[in-house]
Amino acid sequence: MSLLPDTDYQPLRQDHPDYPDLAKLERDLLEAVGGKIAFEEKLRSFFRSAIDEVIDTARTQRYFLSDLEKTEKTYLGTKFEILLRDWMQVPKGVILDLKVGGQEVDVKSTTGGGSGWMIPPEAIGQLCILLRVNEVKSTCAFGLVRARPEYLRQGLNRDAKTSFSAAGTANIWWLAIDFAYTPNFWNLIDAQLRAEIMKPRGGKPRLAKLFESCLETPVSRVLIAGIAAQDDFMKRIRRNGGARDILAPKGIAIPYSENDWQLMKQFGLTFGSREFLSYRPRTSEEARLLREAGHID
Repeated sequence: MSLLPDTDYQPLRQDHPDYPDLAKLERDLLEAVGGKIAFEEKLRSFFRSAIDEVIDTARTQRYFLSDLEKTEKTYLGTKFEILLRDWMQVPKGVILDLKVGGQEVDVKSTTGGGSGWMIPPEAIGQLCILLRVNEVKSTCAFGLVRARPEYLRQGLNRDAKTSFSAAGTANIWWLAIDFAYTPNFWNLIDAQLRAEIMKPRGGKPRLAKLFESCLETPVSRVLIAGIAAQDDFMKRIRRNGGARDILAPKGIAIPYSENDWQLMKQFGLTFGSREFLSYRPRTSEEARLLREAGHID
């Protein structure tokens, strides 16, 4: 089975002792999230939403992961775990973080690159989901492993936790590795454009400026909330009072992945779950389709 491109999907050999357990965990996980295509699209937006929620631009006027306090960066691991449980619609485990297909599974994450997952005593020998995020490169990894003692370093830190040895990482089943997720929008523009987007007093003109300036750039609901900085932030993007009223007469559409998935795929756009992007039709046929869908005038 090829979940993602060969460079991203790296399962274990069938003769590996952990193959049966991890193959079952993969099947159970994909069933929980709705299949391979749904997994890939959600993974594209999963880390972006989690990180942006913690940055909380609307209330803190911060834009980057580097702006977070040390305790907030530590909390990101818990945030990933909570959102993963919600994504998969699975319960919390009795001992470990969640329960998938009747099996308890721990969730470990790192934003520092490498193999910096810290394994606590209760997770040794147990199934784990490993998450890795590189916010600079906007790439992530999603792995499965049984954290056997022989895969781990011998030394423990003061919390009695340990990590994988270099040789031990060869026993990880990668559903995705170096997979490109939706980048931080603020890394894609310069400080001048950021100031221009945030300058207007209302959410409607701010969002109109964003979408007109940054065509075909995925934008999450969390980012919409941060830029609009108003309670009913979604109203600032809709027709009848939102940014679409400004952009539709200019021939710029703002499709949304949850409502316009087929149309966006037809146009060859790349996006994640629950993401908007602005699009100017390239052909008369595309313009006709967008006009019929009510996206442009």
